[in-house]
Amino acid sequence: RPAPVPPLTLSTEVGCLINTAYSAEQPYKSTRSVAAKTLLRYIAPVQPDTENEAILQLFSVNKSLHAIPVVKHGRPVGLINRNQFLESFSQPFQRELMGRKSCTGLMNKTPLLVEKSTPIHELSGFLSESDIQHFTDGFLITEQGRYIGFGTGQDLLREITKAQIETARYANPLTLLPGNVPINEQIENLIQLNQSFVVGYGDLDHFKPFNDVYGYRKGDEVIQFTGRLLSKICDPRNDFIGHIGGDDFILVMQSEDWELRCNRALAVFAQTSGPLFDKQHRAAGGYVTEDRQGNLVHQPLPTLSIGALQITPGLFRSHHEVSEAATVAKKMAKKIPGNSLFIEQRQPGQTTLSSNTLQDPPPNPSVSEPATAVVSYA
Repeated sequence: RPAPVPPLTLSTEVGCLINTAYSAEQPYKSTRSVAAKTLLRYIAPVQPDTENEAILQLFSVNKSLHAIPVVKHGRPVGLINRNQFLESFSQPFQRELMGRKSCTGLMNKTPLLVEKSTPIHELSGFLSESDIQHFTDGFLITEQGRYIGFGTGQDLLREITKAQIETARYANPLTLLPGNVPINEQIENLIQLNQSFVVGYGDLDHFKPFNDVYGYRKGDEVIQFTGRLLSKICDPRNDFIGHIGGDDFILVMQSEDWELRCNRALAVFAQTSGPLFDKQHRAAGGYVTEDRQGNLVHQPLPTLSIGALQITPGLFRSHHEVSEAATVAKKMAKKIPGNSLFIEQRQPGQTTLSSNTLQDPPPNPSVSEPATAVVSYA
């Protein structure tokens, strides 16, 4: 049964639903692919001098009309809610008194205005913390301040649910991070939008022998640990992390301090991964096992390498080209002992290094200070 006095804030359940709809460390299709424009439905607006009688006629003719925008010179100035308007007109003598007056007297003069490029996770976060009226009445979608359409809280929840289903469909089952399809779409979308970004290809060194010695369950723990670690160093507003499979991860970053974040991941991995390994192996810096030829060899404990590729508009034409270049950067990072970051700055098509451009890593790099090799050209 409806409450006699409607609540003025969102219920805990609705607020949690909206606020946690994108509660993953970083959401697939959050900051770029799904914007408020996807919620847009066009409703013909009225002018501020439109009489209330005309508004009543519009609502009477169209039973599904939820609200009517009020626009002046292309810019929204108010929103008329169907239920509130009809309730007001149902009062004794209200129609006789108000019928010929301007609709501005019965409109909401402070509707929520949402620019079409606003990411829906930002919109959902705002709605979960604002007056419930914005959620129930809906909001006006604008383009550079000019009215272009209308959206509702129901439309928003429907789009969020759709995005969640897509996320689950393509998520890696081990880490629940986005898999190959969303990774490729994320990169492709940024290329099409002519955005600058960095792709970091993360990979665990010496992982196969570790998996052979410790078993696949322990290997899964290391992969999950790495996924959580990389997720935490990402800014969900600007960065994206995906799990290709196995021990391979992709970071798609637009944070200005992306290099600092990558180095932080390497340092934290070195400082906190110890409990994943046997005490004796930690003390020895590794363990002895057989190689493919049956020879006993010393294997170091797994470390994390990240090959970073800086991408500017026009540099690559597709995610396929980005993938190839990022793979090269990853291979270079893995050549550096220990937890390492390699930043690739060669242009597509360059295959040779000019003299004295590759900074050799120190012979015994400290695990708490990840080595960084940078390829640069004059």
